[in-house]
Amino acid sequence: MKDKSLCPEDRWGLQNDLFALVKKGNLKLEEYLDFLSHYAGEDAFLPLISIGANLYHAYLIMDDRRRERISLAGRSLFERVLSSVGHEPRGGETHTTSILREQSIWYATVYGSKAVSEFAENVFTTLLEGEKVHPDMMKSVFQVGAFCGGEKAFDWLAKRANASESEHERMNILVALGCFKLRALIERAQQYVLDEVPNRNKFVPVGIIAENPYAMPFMWPWYVSSRKKLEQLHPVHYERILAAVIPWGGLGREEEVNAFFRGYPLEEQKAEDVVRFSLEKLEINEEMRRS
Repeated sequence: MKDKSLCPEDRWGLQNDLFALVKKGNLKLEEYLDFLSHYAGEDAFLPLISIGANLYHAYLIMDDRRRERISLAGRSLFERVLSSVGHEPRGGETHTTSILREQSIWYATVYGSKAVSEFAENVFTTLLEGEKVHPDMMKSVFQVGAFCGGEKAFDWLAKRANASESEHERMNILVALGCFKLRALIERAQQYVLDEVPNRNKFVPVGIIAENPYAMPFMWPWYVSSRKKLEQLHPVHYERILAAVIPWGGLGREEEVNAFFRGYPLEEQKAEDVVRFSLEKLEINEEMRRS
């Protein structure tokens, strides 16, 4: 892979197949991480985006000891990507480069890159002071601002969401509202979803909160207590919430979650196929954690 003798599609497929074996329990996570050393010089969008998603998937599932190894691999990879594409947008760059930059800023921050998080925090501070940010890096700056921020960041994002005339910007804010670390702010974001976010968009922040390692322990209790309200959503939107909450919020609660849906009244049964599929994903995640 280092000499790029394989095309990007094959480089993507090879590591993605290996990660599928990790999920199945036929390969150790450490072996997948070792294999990623062959991607040290990777610069193609498809393999990098896939590696990013796979590493984050593993990061959410694993214990602290293995998270350290994942963080080290992810931090090294995405700091290198940013050194190549630049921290800020450049004229004439492709859309895939913009996507890769945003993903890299977020992943590098989650994995503990001080340099990257400080850069994004500084940009977010300029937003608080009334300056503008390039739209191609807006989402990641909002995310890092929330991840590293507190009440002030939450208040600013909520106020900005109400005032913005751009649907694109409001959606980016909804993503950011799912990225807080402090429990009080996570719970505030969960309540904000129920009270303030339009029904058609509620699944967006819920999906992000569900995949927030700091929020995952609180997602299942929130779903149970909010179920009656959530069931009033359009079936497609409710299905998306179930598909996010069950595999991640159910981690460590597999028996409880399965028992809940076994006892779900048949006359109220919603999204049966999605529930079954999501419970299977939860089982896979639990097996991967135990392996």
